[in-house]
Formats: sequence, C-alpha cells, structure tokens
Amino acid sequence: MELWEVLDEEGKPTGEIMKKYDKKVFERGFYHLGADVWILNSANKILIQKRSPLKMLDPNVWAMTGGSVILGENSSQTIVREAKEELNIDIDENNLKLITKFRTGNVWVDTYVLKCDYDISKMKFQEEEVSNAKWATWDEIDDLVKKGQFIKNRWEFVNNFLKEEIERTM
Repeated sequence: MELWEVLDEEGKPTGEIMKKYDKKVFERGFYHLGADVWILNSANKILIQKRSPLKMLDPNVWAMTGGSVILGENSSQTIVREAKEELNIDIDENNLKLITKFRTGNVWVDTYVLKCDYDISKMKFQEEEVSNAKWATWDEIDDLVKKGQFIKNRWEFVNNFLKEEIERTM
C-alpha cells in the first residue's frame, strides 16, 4: 500500500500521512503531491504515453509521464521511479528542470521538463499503467486535448511553459 504525505491548500506538508486515494482526507480539503515530466526530444516533439485500459483513473487517454509522490521520495525521485517502472527508461535526476507547480483536483503537481531523445522501440511498457507511447508535436497534443483524448487538468497549466522551452531551443 502506497503512503502519501498530506498537503494543505498551499501545498505545504501537514505532518499527516495518508493511504493512496484515501477519500476521507480529500473530503477534509487536503491534497497530496504528484510529479509530471514533459520530455522533449531534439526535434521538439514531446513524449506522451497512452494510459492502460486497466487504469482506475483516466484509462485509455494520452498523458505525460508522472505519478504520485510516495512517502520518503521527493518529486524528482518520483519522476525517475515512474519513468523506469512505466517505460523502462532511465532518467538522470540532475537533468530535470522544475518549470511550475500547480494545484488541480486533490493534488499539487510539481512539473518538470527534460530534454532527451529516447528510442520508443526499446521501451517496455508496464501493462497495468501504459499501453503505448509516441513522440507528438505541440499541435498533436493540443488536438488530443480538444478531443478529450488527453489527461484532464494538465496541458492548460503547462503549455505556455513548454512553449517557452521549445522556443529556447529553436
């Protein structure tokens, strides 16, 4: 059973620990910490992964790599762990760049960007988490969002930050 640190409305730890998806904690107005990474390749495409049909939340939609921060980790360590578990890729924590932190639903999300070229053909997907992955353009992701085929409450918080990162490399 995963344990999460409970956060207040400002994203600060309360000192309380919760079990994964403990609705009683969320009903009291508290949050937990999540972490996302947007991986950009040298062609300025973004690595996205399709969530498994087995997922409880948002099955069969495209998303960035990420997950919940478990007790004893920081958000960058979560990115390293999730990328290895879900895609079998190795991320050097030192290459992650924190670009924003935002609150959505019952989670505060630390959002990172990483510039790296990964070979999708060498990835191994964790079946209960991921069913596919691809490199997508900005416009392709924007279209997936408009069609409701991309995870909710992420793109609108980070797209301007990502656009700045892409423009820096052009």
